[in-house]
Amino acid sequence: MKRPFSLRRVGKEWNRENILRFLGYILAAFVINLALECLSRRSLGDGLHYMVTRPWQFFYDSLIILFTLSLSLLFRKRSFCFLLFAAVWIGLGLANCILLGFRATPLTAPDIWLLSSVRDIIEIYMSQPVLILLMLGIAALIGVIVLLWLRAKKTRPSYYFAAVQVLLCGVILAGFTVAFLRSGTLASHFPNLPDAYDSNGFAYCFSASAVTQGISEPDGYSQEAIDVLLSEQDDLPDDRVRTPNFIFVQLESFFDANYLKDLTYGENPVPNFERLKETCSSGLFYVPSIGAGTANTEFEVLSGMNLDHFGVGEYPYKTVVKNRTCESMAYALQSAGYSTHAIHNNNATFYSRDRVYANFGFETFTSLEYMHDVERNPLGWAKDFVLTEEILKALRSTEDRDLVFTVSVQPHGKYPTAPLEGARTIRVTGEEAESRRAGLEYYLYQLKQTDAFVARLVRRLSTFSEPTVVVFYGDHLPSFGITQDELSCGTVQSTEYVIWTNFHAKKVDRDVQAYQLAAMVLDRFGVHDGTILRYHQSHGYDETGSETFQNGLCMLEYDMLYGKHYATGGEMAVQPMELQFGVDKIMLTGVSSSDAGLTVHGTNFTPYSVILVDGEQVPTEYIDEQTLAAADTPLSPGKILSVAQVSATDTLRILSQTPDWTVPAKKS
Repeated sequence: MKRPFSLRRVGKEWNRENILRFLGYILAAFVINLALECLSRRSLGDGLHYMVTRPWQFFYDSLIILFTLSLSLLFRKRSFCFLLFAAVWIGLGLANCILLGFRATPLTAPDIWLLSSVRDIIEIYMSQPVLILLMLGIAALIGVIVLLWLRAKKTRPSYYFAAVQVLLCGVILAGFTVAFLRSGTLASHFPNLPDAYDSNGFAYCFSASAVTQGISEPDGYSQEAIDVLLSEQDDLPDDRVRTPNFIFVQLESFFDANYLKDLTYGENPVPNFERLKETCSSGLFYVPSIGAGTANTEFEVLSGMNLDHFGVGEYPYKTVVKNRTCESMAYALQSAGYSTHAIHNNNATFYSRDRVYANFGFETFTSLEYMHDVERNPLGWAKDFVLTEEILKALRSTEDRDLVFTVSVQPHGKYPTAPLEGARTIRVTGEEAESRRAGLEYYLYQLKQTDAFVARLVRRLSTFSEPTVVVFYGDHLPSFGITQDELSCGTVQSTEYVIWTNFHAKKVDRDVQAYQLAAMVLDRFGVHDGTILRYHQSHGYDETGSETFQNGLCMLEYDMLYGKHYATGGEMAVQPMELQFGVDKIMLTGVSSSDAGLTVHGTNFTPYSVILVDGEQVPTEYIDEQTLAAADTPLSPGKILSVAQVSATDTLRILSQTPDWTVPAKKS
């Protein structure tokens, strides 16, 4: 029979053994925290420097770790749980250290949710032997944990005493959280993740990314407040004029590398982009990420929403937009009579684009799996030249005006740290680090080819019969750990944009945030649709630093994604589209068989087309765009055949499928 709770009994538990144990927990928390900071900075000296120069932040990070370690006191296998929680922290630190070798952005909790997307490209970042060793290491670690659990000794903890200790740690942590946030000792917003981790520590920033998601309800949120924001848009013209095609081209890791100080190159890697800047509207383009985070730049451009208002390190493509529609540039142009197309020369499932684009209002999505004659660079990324014909195909597919949103991929990392045999490069002088120089020389040649794609697209569209606007912009800096003092122009969170037209348009240069680019471009050419876009257009593009402007934008974002939809009459503003994969439909037109096997005839087949027989995939050989073959596959009356497009990274994942074709019975 359990004895009742009493403070006297709890007090007796504060004996020498328990006090020493708790002091050991405190020491362990500080040691683990120091290890995390050394791993985060990839330097023992820098970790010690952080502890000495930012003692309050280091103390707070240690409190977070201590609280998690104290939870082990509630378990009978106390020692095992303590080691497990400590191992989780060290494991996160090691993962962050490894990740920083591939990109400039540190580990966040949303990265854990993105593991399915990482799987799609991990072979590009790691060689197969290293990947196998990693998998074996993870399997061994799981085995060790299970073994330790089975052998761990059980104790009879005083649950009252343990609960008091955990509660005490929690209260102290909560108190310091409130005090440090109010005093500014800890940052409450992370506009620059690497800087935030550097200033506030790994434990706090990672924990903040785990507990924050979406947009919190703003103060004063109500129907009246939304009505006031909407009334500010009344001065915008409501009439729609016949406007041009809009093509937005998001260029992977693209920027003017001539801005890197103290470096000289064997040739200019971006001559075409520089010529466009001289004659076309252009400016700095401020993005939400550094060295990675393509999907977040993409989100801001399409939605007009500011990611600073969302959770720390959040990827809306993996959270809210994955399962819910979002008013966007595509929906705004649809209401103006446009057809909407998305194009990306990478696999369709990366960042869940196969689902997200439908919620953004796109009618067609042409991914790598629906493209022909794709060439690859030495790291395996598709070259960007293939995008030219895909963009023209989208424009020609309708008689109406079109929005074509295109995302390139060729200059993507991870960049080599040693010269690749047979890979063409551009010589770099002035970079002392051999590994970085090898990566830069590889990157610059890929940058040059993307720059050539830009010129080729402009050349082809110069004679296109319809008025067309093309917006080129880089999604973020390449992942070389570029620092501010290395740049002669811009910041580590800026690239550049150019607006080219095949008709006369006045050159107007302006620096712009990623979340205001679409509103600015559409405004110039007479499109004033969409709640968020109209909000930007009614305020101009120089108010981004205004607290009043940001509060209003945040309130509209919350209302449209999480709130009561006051801005749109109490209902979701838009409905998801039925997304068609590929502009040209894949069709099955006939089937024939011989002793050698089965042959399927049709149109627009690609190397990712697979024959299905009675719903099951059969080994398929791609012959050409009209022919697929399946050896040793019998054909008998009543069999049901179709052709499926499978994911480039997961052949079991079917993206789309032709209608069934039933083998007719033989005539008697």
